[in-house]
Amino acid sequence: MAKTRKDVIVVPWDYSETNEIALQHAIQLANEVDNQIMLVRFIKEAGLFGNKAAKQAEYESEKVKIKESAAAMVQKYNLDPERIFIDVEIGIKAKVVESLIKDANGNLVICGRTYKLSDKTTLGIREIADMLAVIDIPFIVTTAPPAHQYYKEIVVPLDHDKKMKETLQWVVYLSKYYNCNINIIKPYIEDEYMKKDMENNIYFTKKVLDKKNIIYGIKTAKKGKVFEDEILKFSVNIDSDLVVLIINKYKKMIKDNPDYEATIPFLVINRNSEVVKYGGSFR
Repeated sequence: MAKTRKDVIVVPWDYSETNEIALQHAIQLANEVDNQIMLVRFIKEAGLFGNKAAKQAEYESEKVKIKESAAAMVQKYNLDPERIFIDVEIGIKAKVVESLIKDANGNLVICGRTYKLSDKTTLGIREIADMLAVIDIPFIVTTAPPAHQYYKEIVVPLDHDKKMKETLQWVVYLSKYYNCNINIIKPYIEDEYMKKDMENNIYFTKKVLDKKNIIYGIKTAKKGKVFEDEILKFSVNIDSDLVVLIINKYKKMIKDNPDYEATIPFLVINRNSEVVKYGGSFR
């Protein structure tokens, strides 16, 4: 999300209210960091024995439809027409998405928890997460319109995982653009070895955030409670704007809580996301 018009926020588009909500978040972020927005419509492949002529006709029809939809969004949200552009892709495999993002200079994907590929096929959040896990940029999953005009309250789950520094880099990066509060929540831990790792992570986190003059607080989840449930509950209680999770933690959460109803967006960080290229660092 660097401040350049070359960078693009990608929004998978199926004309639904679900992905219009994702667009609202994209508009808010694009305005803040001066990015462009790309609406991209994915359609199913023709298949081995499919009618290629019919698929080409569908492709051309979708190009017209998404162009009209983008024009409607420009008018509805009073957007600069130069800020938003469109694309149609045949197929929604990971390689297609990865190539699209690279060619478009995408630096963030914002999507809903479902994507309607056709009248008969709708992708769920687990399928979407698996597809986006291969890209080298983070993605935001939205379920409700932005709670505030900018991100004010960000929740950061912190555990004993020694790889938490990747998450912390993105916290520093977000704080660079928003004067936000960082709300850290950690699990209740009784195991002595895990406690030691947790203490090291807390020490390092405090050191980094204090050096950057970032406002933060640390809360411990209740004993005996499922940590993922506590994250969701805490986020709702403080009216959080965003929860920051590394990809494997997010995939565990949606696996264990497939029907979670939290309205808080998740910023999901892939292992190969390079925060340095967005201007974030510990120095």
